[in-house]
Amino acid sequence: MLIAATFMYKNYCRTGIAYISNVAVREKFRQKGIAKQLVAKAETQARSWGCRAIALHCDLRNPAATKLYQGQGFKSIKVPGGANWPQPKTSPDVKFNFMMKLLNKSAVS
Repeated sequence: MLIAATFMYKNYCRTGIAYISNVAVREKFRQKGIAKQLVAKAETQARSWGCRAIALHCDLRNPAATKLYQGQGFKSIKVPGGANWPQPKTSPDVKFNFMMKLLNKSAVS
């Protein structure tokens, strides 16, 4: 049984920024640090690709996810006009916060 997953795009790394498209943990396994570990693994992978930053969209109706990402060092940013970022594939009425974290070269973040 799959209890958690994270998905990233490497092709955005050509800009120096990796993109996390999804982090998911089954409900009964939440609050155990699994999502935090998945995000840390994604950061490690992004560094290995040579990325300088990692980004994601966070559903504004999910304060637990926002808190998780902020605790991992992500900051909410405004996407510059004309930027070519992937958009979450969901209902148009769902609002997202675009978040980004600069990555150190070392494994320490």
